[in-house]
Amino acid sequence: MWIDVTYPVNDKLLIYPGDPPYERTVCSSMEKGDYCNVSQISLGCHTGTHVDAPLHFVPGGAGVDFIDLDRINGPVRVIGYDILGDSPQDIGLEFLKSCHIHPGERLLFKTSNGRRFKGKTLLKDYAAIDLEAAKYLVRMEVKCIGIDYLTIEPAGSGDGGVHKTILGAGIPVIETLSLEAVTPGRYEMMCLPLRLSDAEASPVRALLKSTGAAKG
Repeated sequence: MWIDVTYPVNDKLLIYPGDPPYERTVCSSMEKGDYCNVSQISLGCHTGTHVDAPLHFVPGGAGVDFIDLDRINGPVRVIGYDILGDSPQDIGLEFLKSCHIHPGERLLFKTSNGRRFKGKTLLKDYAAIDLEAAKYLVRMEVKCIGIDYLTIEPAGSGDGGVHKTILGAGIPVIETLSLEAVTPGRYEMMCLPLRLSDAEASPVRALLKSTGAAKG
């Protein structure tokens, strides 16, 4: 059974402050006598569950249409990070070392963000990834990184250092994952962005399927 870890896209879904809003307009309606139903949508590339490509923070970096799909599809480990409950600290180097990460892993972080955020609540204190942890993940050459909030960047970060570090190494970042129903462990992941030419990000449909492997 696949677990859908994608937030539904609608006008109630919280997006990153300042990003373009989601809008859907009905262009033709069978209820109104039209031949078929047709609608139009307008949204930002970072709306809902989405993947960031290097171009998001790297001048001249690869766009989302050049992401190696092998990086965001295949075996993945969901790591639980909920040690401080509703007053989280950022994911740091020592915690990552305790997780025994292997080179080439795909990693998703399930934190207390998900149950507090629920797609609707902007958090002032949330678990992100600190800069030293980001550098460690780059050294470990992980394939991709995901988290259950709008951003992996720590609150108050003014220079996008974490994004620059991770995306600068060619590692895609999946943000706004819905992981509340997911138990930490090993899964198979399917994650497909739209093939948007020259775009820095894209909404995705992200799915997990349990492999029956030991918890991670």
